Parts: sequence; structure tokens; C-alpha cells
Amino acid sequence: MGEIRGGSMITWGRYYWPYWIILTSATFGVPEIIAIVTNYLNTLSEYARYELNVSPHVTVHTVAWYASLTVWILFVVVITAHIWWDWNVA
Repeated sequence: MGEIRGGSMITWGRYYWPYWIILTSATFGVPEIIAIVTNYLNTLSEYARYELNVSPHVTVHTVAWYASLTVWILFVVVITAHIWWDWNVA
């Protein structure tokens, strides 16, 4: 079913992740493209600005803005290291 890598056999991940990527891309990408083309106020970035109570023209940000930025940066660093340099957290 799967190859042994790092002492464990790859089982469900080989099937799960491609479907997850396709489903996520379709459920996020399609509505986002439609929103960009028709009305930018329906985009995820506009929704995030609304929820975080910030404007792209304001220099003062809320704690939630900094918290979400920190989480995003950590995610980008960890996922990049994991994919490109085979770095594992666990």
C-alpha cells in the first residue's frame, strides 16, 4: 500500500492529500475568482479586514491583526521547511 519512510508506512496520506488540495482549491479558488471579477468586497481579504477591524489605509492595527499575521508567518515558515527541506516538527 505504501512505502516505508522514516520507520513508518505511508497509508492514508497518499490518498487524502490530493483530494484535500483539489477540494480546497475548488471551494476557495472559484468563489474568490468570482468575487475578484465581480465585486472585490466579497473577497476573503475584505472579509478578514472587516473581522479584524482594519483598513488597508490605516497604520494602526488590532491585536487580532498581529495575532493572525504571526500565525500566518509561522505556518508559511513551517510548511516551507517541511516541504522543501524535509523538516519534521514531531
